[in-house]
Amino acid sequence: MTETAEFEARRARALDTILSRSVDRDLYGGICVLQVIKGVNLDAAEKQLLFTANWFEHPHPNGRNLRGEADFASIRLIHALFGCYDRLNDEIRAALENFYLRRDYSSIYGSENHALMYRVSRCLAAQFYHDRMFEQYGKTAETVLKEDEAYIDEFLMYRAKRAWGEFDSMGYGAEIMLILNTLYMYTKNAVLKKKAAMMMDMILLDMIVDSKNGMYGGAHGRIYPASALNSANGGMYRYYCFYFGAEGRYPEHLIYGTAPLLSESTPADIVCKVAKNRTYPYENRERKHLHCCEAWAGEINRDILREVEGYSIDKYLYLSDKYLLGSVIRQDKYPDTIPCGHYAHHQQHEWELTFPDTGDGRAKIFSHHPGNEAYHSQHQHNLWTGDIGCNCGTHFCSKDTAISLYHITGEHEFRRIHAYIPTQFFEEMKTEENFIFLRHHALYIMVWFSSPYHMVTEGETAGYETVSEGDKHAFVCHVADGVDFETLDAFAAAMKAQPPVFDSEKMTADFCGVHLDYSSGSIDGKVPEHPYSMLYDSPYLKSVYGSGILKITDGCESAVYDFNF
Repeated sequence: MTETAEFEARRARALDTILSRSVDRDLYGGICVLQVIKGVNLDAAEKQLLFTANWFEHPHPNGRNLRGEADFASIRLIHALFGCYDRLNDEIRAALENFYLRRDYSSIYGSENHALMYRVSRCLAAQFYHDRMFEQYGKTAETVLKEDEAYIDEFLMYRAKRAWGEFDSMGYGAEIMLILNTLYMYTKNAVLKKKAAMMMDMILLDMIVDSKNGMYGGAHGRIYPASALNSANGGMYRYYCFYFGAEGRYPEHLIYGTAPLLSESTPADIVCKVAKNRTYPYENRERKHLHCCEAWAGEINRDILREVEGYSIDKYLYLSDKYLLGSVIRQDKYPDTIPCGHYAHHQQHEWELTFPDTGDGRAKIFSHHPGNEAYHSQHQHNLWTGDIGCNCGTHFCSKDTAISLYHITGEHEFRRIHAYIPTQFFEEMKTEENFIFLRHHALYIMVWFSSPYHMVTEGETAGYETVSEGDKHAFVCHVADGVDFETLDAFAAAMKAQPPVFDSEKMTADFCGVHLDYSSGSIDGKVPEHPYSMLYDSPYLKSVYGSGILKITDGCESAVYDFNF
């Protein structure tokens, strides 16, 4: 089959999968709306659609604040307005009207996916109810539409120049794709429609140059433990498989939501060619803007945006045929003058060594300081992601070595670090003193803890969690090609002959020319540029930070995306 035919086959299979799903737990209404549009399972689908449209008229099924996720429902219910409104009964129509015209469905959460989700759904509702009054806001639909279109345009322009604050989020990136696809499908604003299509391509390219075979490597902002432990649980992995395939693998169980299954929008040819035609190895450097919740919640707070201008997260990723290794290598602290500084390291995933050749999203290694869920919210600093409120870690990596430092000082913090090392993916393993030596096909991997460790052998995390106690730690991970060593023992001997060096007083770590302290990292004495001048800097995607211009190539053909219109 041609690539277009293969994609349409994937779309048809995904559609069939969702149309066959039960809607009993379809909290936000995406599946039931799709089933109503397609005329499938109508009795159950209409019942659930009414339940979701009456979002504010009953308690949250999970006991949460109704304003927490109302926008997740609002963006999905938009498809009921534009996709099947004429076929809905009067009760459902009345519930939708009450939801959109009388209830405040903005989220109590300030993150940018919530902010954009609310604005796009309200904008499209104003377009649909064009001659009505939005009673909850005291504004006409005409006023709401004008305000929201201006907001969305400014938001998209800001992110085109600085990338997304929830950087490389494996879950929220997928939500942004759903929002943009919904905007693309229904807006009558030609400028927003074009920018939505370009932005979807930008987000996909952002993932493509950070991934191999659908596995999204390196560091991420705002991901949950399920994705940290298994990349295939991330929504962006689903989009990758949906649009590009992944060496014959297709995750039948995955749900994409309504928009991508109904939308005529598909990635541009150049995006598909970059996904298909990249060659390895290559390096990718990216500069990500700090995520500023309060700047976009409600009205745009341009004072906060000015305060954080220039503050960045620098990311590095090395991609080879056999592995991906990447980390946050430098991260600015938020200015003391803004209220969202507490947000640093929220659900952040700092570094990762990934083995995409396995086709299994669990084949990876990373270290982390686990959060105390009795003290922290489990959604902020949890067992496997995030360091909010503690900020004890700093990280750095080269092509073959990742180093992390942890100085744990918080009163309520766990005095330990741990690492995710799933032993099932390694053909050989050797433990000695503070070292773990592993072989994965033609790769040798060294893991080193500055303090003694123990591998968890019982309970839920047995077989993949390794723990090291104490409040000061260095962690080093090094990967080498097997052609340089005949055996795992030979590799281990070479590593022990030049072991990592950790100075717990100065809090520095060194290994094979790679140095890390709490101010910066370096390779052979050279400190990388900070902040990067480039938003994206790989052989396939380049953009000067702040320019709003993307230069894309697959090595043969090229394209330029200019958001400045």
